Amino acid sequence: MVRLLNCLVLGYLTWTLRISDARGEYCHGWLDSSGNDQEGFQCPEDFDTADATVCCGSCSLRYCCAAPDARLDQGTCTNDRQVENNTPSYNTSSFLQVARFS
Repeated sequence: MVRLLNCLVLGYLTWTLRISDARGEYCHGWLDSSGNDQEGFQCPEDFDTADATVCCGSCSLRYCCAAPDARLDQGTCTNDRQVENNTPSYNTSSFLQVARFS
C-alpha cells in the first residue's frame, strides 16, 4: 500500500511540475536525401510553440507541428536511421527455467 501511494505521489508531482520533458512525439532519426544522418528529436523542440507536439513533414524532412491531421506516419518511412542496439541479449529459456524452479 505504501509503495502504491509513493508511485501515485511521484506521478502527480511529475505531471504537475512537468519534471518530464517528454510531452509530444519523438521524430526518429533519418537519412536525408543527401545521405546525411539527421538526429531524432523530441517534440516540441526548444524553438517550437508548446502545442507543436506531433511529428510532421515527410520521410526526408521532419519537424514538429500542432496539426494532428498532418502527422507523419514514420512507420512507412524506409530511411529511418539504424541505431546500434547495445543492449545485452539474454537467454530467455534459462530465465524461464530459473523462474519455474524458484
